Amino acid sequence: MFRATEIGSEETLPAIAELTQASYETEGRDIEWGKGSERTQLKPRQRSSLPTYGFAPAPIRMEYRYPRAVYFILATKFFEAFAANGIRTILALYLRDDLNFTESFSTVVLHIFNFFGQFCPIIGAVLADSYMGNVRTISAFCFLYAFGWMLLTMTSLPSVGVPIILLVSIALLFLAVGNGSIRACITSLGALQFKMPEQAVHLSEYFSFYYFVYYFGIFLSKILPPLVRANTQCFDKVECYPAVFGTLASAFMMAWLIFLTGKCFYKTEKLADDNILFKFCGCIKTALVQKWQRRNSNKRSNYWLHNAVGVYDEAFVNDVSKVLRISKLFTPLPFYFALLAQQDSSWTFQAAMMNTTVLGVTIQPDQAKAAGPIFLFMLIPLWQYVTVPLLRRYFNWELKPLNSVTVGGICSAGSFFCAGALQKVIMNSPIQTINIAWQLPQFFLLMLGELLLSIPGLQFAFTQAPTSMKSVVTATWFLNNAFGNLIVVVVTELGLLSSQMDEYFFYAVVMLICIVIFALLAYDYMQQERKGGLYLRGCLDGTSDDLDIPSTSRSGSI
Repeated sequence: MFRATEIGSEETLPAIAELTQASYETEGRDIEWGKGSERTQLKPRQRSSLPTYGFAPAPIRMEYRYPRAVYFILATKFFEAFAANGIRTILALYLRDDLNFTESFSTVVLHIFNFFGQFCPIIGAVLADSYMGNVRTISAFCFLYAFGWMLLTMTSLPSVGVPIILLVSIALLFLAVGNGSIRACITSLGALQFKMPEQAVHLSEYFSFYYFVYYFGIFLSKILPPLVRANTQCFDKVECYPAVFGTLASAFMMAWLIFLTGKCFYKTEKLADDNILFKFCGCIKTALVQKWQRRNSNKRSNYWLHNAVGVYDEAFVNDVSKVLRISKLFTPLPFYFALLAQQDSSWTFQAAMMNTTVLGVTIQPDQAKAAGPIFLFMLIPLWQYVTVPLLRRYFNWELKPLNSVTVGGICSAGSFFCAGALQKVIMNSPIQTINIAWQLPQFFLLMLGELLLSIPGLQFAFTQAPTSMKSVVTATWFLNNAFGNLIVVVVTELGLLSSQMDEYFFYAVVMLICIVIFALLAYDYMQQERKGGLYLRGCLDGTSDDLDIPSTSRSGSI
């Protein structure tokens, strides 16, 4: 079983950061352990500069039962992940082959759908944290989610009497908003069922189960929907998309039913007094307004963000500055997500041009994407439990997070060089003569890139971000993913490249350029961090006059 505290994901890390890095507010409170009379007073934990990702908390004697609500949440996530990713698996071919849209239009629709699915978790998180709570937010958006499934199923039926493009657009919008808005809420709801710090071990186990359930649902979504489509016929069509959508909608309804059944077990939630994301944006707005108003005044601060001090306390302003520097560091990464998202679009269309018989078994073109989760499940334990320990033991060397992101970006670019080379071979050969197994190298490199880039990148952001800003970092990461899908939309719509092969090579080259820019930004970031460390040590030693002030307080910094 994979340890989520080691590998994490964009869904699990927000709750990990919130619960496992919070200081224990138990000073002056007696806690009784076990059944004996011994009583121990807990002291507040000192916050370290780095969280203990990859290390399970020390075992604690406790009398707390594993929360029953968690079983309902895990089951809900499995069926919901299967349904949401199932539609992504078959959507491109459905739009092209069944609704007879062009390949480029199908690609654009898919990536706009993905954009809303990655953007809306921010909306759901804001509503859940400050206004409605996780349970009510999930319940509300499930109605929109269900309505989207009903409309999408209608698009696959003959003679619905409504313009098909309008119906498809509305259905996909409802699905994307519904799925996106409940994603982060489900994760946080499960984490909130544990009593901390007494159930820290159980919390770690929960994220392990969550990660496995989530990716197992994704894996099955790459296999079963194409299988249902290919083996059912309806309305005089060889492939029956109503059966596929009915299967996926049934999976969602099962998730919704399980979630509602578990409502009597969920803990009561406490809403936040203010929303940190709104406060973060308000601080930036105030700083910009004050900078403009003080442009001819002696009261203007050298560093633009410090103009917000007064309206906001200085510690919060410094936290905002830290997050902006992290965000600047990851500005080249949306292009990586543009590459990652094309498994469901251009790579699926490429698979449809190939011979899909492997070892005597014929698979569907959109089933080839299952190679991604399979490779990821193989690479994670191989990296965590074999490669990393060997590097530490025999070479006393460890791949640092920012270096890992750079290597991961190079691997991702390599996957599109492979895709471009394969596309050239396909174009120069009779149709469907090249075996689909030749797609395996590009899937392997892309998943290796995800292992080395996506996971360490998000974890690095969490280790560097101030504790109060974890949700803002999460929002930034989701936005990177969302804008990656917009990049695909823009490139496809501009139509500047004459062939799919040229597009693959274009993405590969630009990805290399972006990763070089990231490496330069990472070097600058680390130099600033070292300068800041020297400055702090100088303050402690009384020698700070001889040292430069960290760049976070200079007007030229973010």
